[in-house]
Amino acid sequence: MGATTIWERWDSMLPDGSVNPSNMTSFNHYALGSVANWMHVNIAGLHPLEPGWKRIRVRPMPGGKLTSCHARLLSPYGMIDINWRLDGEKMYLEALVPGNTTAEVTLPGHDTQEVGSGRHKFVVAHKAPTWPPLPIYPPFIPHDDDEP
Repeated sequence: MGATTIWERWDSMLPDGSVNPSNMTSFNHYALGSVANWMHVNIAGLHPLEPGWKRIRVRPMPGGKLTSCHARLLSPYGMIDINWRLDGEKMYLEALVPGNTTAEVTLPGHDTQEVGSGRHKFVVAHKAPTWPPLPIYPPFIPHDDDEP
C-alpha cells in the first residue's frame, strides 16, 4: 500500500470511490447531509418554523423535470409525511402533520393555509413552466428575434 495523504486519512471516501478503511470513517459530515437537507427543504418543501418541529412549513417547489416527491421525517411529535405530484395542470399534495403540531401549507401561486394535525389533501391548479426555461434578453442586447 502506498503513502496516503492527510485528506485520505481523515476522509470517508477515497479518490477511487472506495470507503476509507481507517477508524476515522464517518458519513455524518455536513457535506454529505447538506444535499439531503436541500432536497427536503426545497423539493419537498419541509422546514421547521419552531424548534422541535412544533410548527412546520410545507412549501414544495416543483421545478425542472420533477413531477413528484415523497419525503418523510420522524420529528419529536411523530411522523411528518409529504407527498406531492403534478398531473396535467393540477398539483396534488398530501401532508401528514403529527399530533399537537400545526403546519403552514403554501402551494405555488396560492395563499398560505394553516392546518392542524392529521392528514390533509390539496388539489390546486398548477401549470408547470417550460423546461428548460427560455433565456430572458435585456432590452439593450440585440438578439436574433429582433425585427429590423
